Amino acid sequence: MNNLFVYNTEKVDCRTFEISDAEIKKSLDLRKLLVKALDIEIIYDQIIEAYWDYKNKVNYWNLRSVSSPFADYILNHEIRSSLNRLAFNLFNLSKLYLDWHYNKDKNRCLSFELTNDEATKQKVQAHRDKIYESNLHYVVGCKLRGHSQHSALPVRSFTTGVRYDQSTSNRTAHFSIYYSYEDLLKANVPKKMLSEGIKLDLTDIIDGFVFAISQKHILNRKLTESVINEGRDTSLSMWQGYAEKAGFEKCQYEIQLENDERVGLSLEWFGVYDHLKEKHSCAIDYSVIKFEK
Repeated sequence: MNNLFVYNTEKVDCRTFEISDAEIKKSLDLRKLLVKALDIEIIYDQIIEAYWDYKNKVNYWNLRSVSSPFADYILNHEIRSSLNRLAFNLFNLSKLYLDWHYNKDKNRCLSFELTNDEATKQKVQAHRDKIYESNLHYVVGCKLRGHSQHSALPVRSFTTGVRYDQSTSNRTAHFSIYYSYEDLLKANVPKKMLSEGIKLDLTDIIDGFVFAISQKHILNRKLTESVINEGRDTSLSMWQGYAEKAGFEKCQYEIQLENDERVGLSLEWFGVYDHLKEKHSCAIDYSVIKFEK
């Protein structure tokens, strides 16, 4: 049975060929690899966009708080409500990403799944342990993620106001969502990682949390880059001989499976992968960046 369809994209014409089950399996396996590579980029893009949304909203309420210096319970509710939605969404998206990245209980490691290289898994584990030991905000973020899903929303209270410097006549608006030592213990942050009297701002926590995820994502890219590039190149070239047999210069391919389902072999959709790699080309620690007016 002819199960490969070659379509001429310059005019209405089609040729069919019979291909082996091995060729079909190889093509579907390559497609599965590329789909998974794109999926993790899409999830990461959602995290960064959610992070930017949260940061923008915090800045917005910082501005609004200047014009509303007195207690306003309705406004305070709206502030908490909007930030809870954004922070909760960010934490949930991060849970999805981190489960893909590495989850011992679920026996998942994305880089290993794509490369089938045990050394890759070991690098992911070592990098993960290093981040956990060196980035307190990441650890707190992980604990708040679980705490917000099972116990309490991440934003329960906040402080706001304007500080006045008499020597310079400058006014500084501040908006903070603090977690005290007791709050952090309630969220199951390891006691040995905390000092009594510690006070962390939720926005600082999220900055460090997202930066850690960014570092993990950049590592994933480095570990899987050669496999993904090889998979794309092979997918593009493995049917070229059939195009030459058909006499087509520009064409698209489609295979028909045993259940009569047809699968397109074009990789135009994979251009989104390149776009997202360029959009988020590096891990950025926004907590150390100051923006000029």
